[in-house]
Amino acid sequence: MFAHMPTAPAAVITGNPVLWALIAPFAAPLVSIAVFFHFLPEITRRDIFFAVTVDPAFRNTRDARSIIRRFRVEVRIHSGMGLAIAFVGVAARQPLVPLAGVAWQTGGVLHAFLRARKHTMPYASPPSARREGTLIPRPAGGVAHAFLQAGPFAILVGSALYLAANWQRIPERFPVHWGLDGQPNGWSTRSVAGVYGPLLIGFCLCAMIELFSYGILHWTRQVRASGPGALAETRFRRVQAGILVALEYFFALIFNGLGVLRSHPEQEPRIGLFLLGTFVFIFVLFVILIRTGQGGANLSKAGRDLELVPEGPIGDRTPDQCWRAGMFYVNRNDPAVLVEKRFGIGYTLNFGRPAAWLLLGLILASAAIPLVIALVSVHAR
Repeated sequence: MFAHMPTAPAAVITGNPVLWALIAPFAAPLVSIAVFFHFLPEITRRDIFFAVTVDPAFRNTRDARSIIRRFRVEVRIHSGMGLAIAFVGVAARQPLVPLAGVAWQTGGVLHAFLRARKHTMPYASPPSARREGTLIPRPAGGVAHAFLQAGPFAILVGSALYLAANWQRIPERFPVHWGLDGQPNGWSTRSVAGVYGPLLIGFCLCAMIELFSYGILHWTRQVRASGPGALAETRFRRVQAGILVALEYFFALIFNGLGVLRSHPEQEPRIGLFLLGTFVFIFVLFVILIRTGQGGANLSKAGRDLELVPEGPIGDRTPDQCWRAGMFYVNRNDPAVLVEKRFGIGYTLNFGRPAAWLLLGLILASAAIPLVIALVSVHAR
């Protein structure tokens, strides 16, 4: 695979700070993903083990520990291979090879999860038939949450007004994309699409995230209706919605910065500072997710023990047989549009509901619009 690539001496690779700066954009997410999936078995609900409903006590057995150990070893191996491929690609100045490293890790982690799930399925336990419900409407964020969600859009609109007021300061042609060597390789012109394109992209991304945040607060199932379990779930939903709001501000500030650079061509983009800030942001999110746990399982001792009840496992109130490969939920008889993930943390769509496909279509449209804008406004060198 790498026979055609130029090689670099070890001394050049290890002593070249520019090379390390180039590998950072690939190494940071690869390492973060490896750390996240290392902790994955510890952040799911106590009676959900590799997307299978089990007795809560199963986690403490030798078989469960063996499954976790094999899973973590495979995650480390595939993550190491992904890092090695990415490093070779950057050292050889081949931009597509590092992406192959990311693909290797993704495929390897997925394969490790499916193997662990297969080994867990013989220990599956039927969930309790007991159901809880409440007639009291649950809190959904309120005015403060709505005010916070308006902030990213205000940032983008303010940036658009600033660019309109400084239109003449924008050069006729300016760089908008840089390669692995730090040199610009994508350009745009002083046009509506070229100048306002990044802001529109940011607007679409924020709108998509806000829609999903609304769904988490209004369209998700309450597994527990009272007690510490209900409190943990409420806090979990608020944490998830808060993370999405933070993502909105993150994207709004990024695309606001890209927009403002149009009117200040003398300013060099500080890519190193941007990468450092992105890594810190992702790291903080991972810490929050791990400390929270799926469904609020890790928020407190009460949250960690809430599944240890006499009637047996509760799970997430979704049938095991409706999960395809433990990742895709398809249940026409379930009115919920969003359900808790069993692979990862957060929520996923119930693909058995037409509303879920409509929501997916809106998400894909929100992703396609920025791509079209980028193709229209960016020109190769």
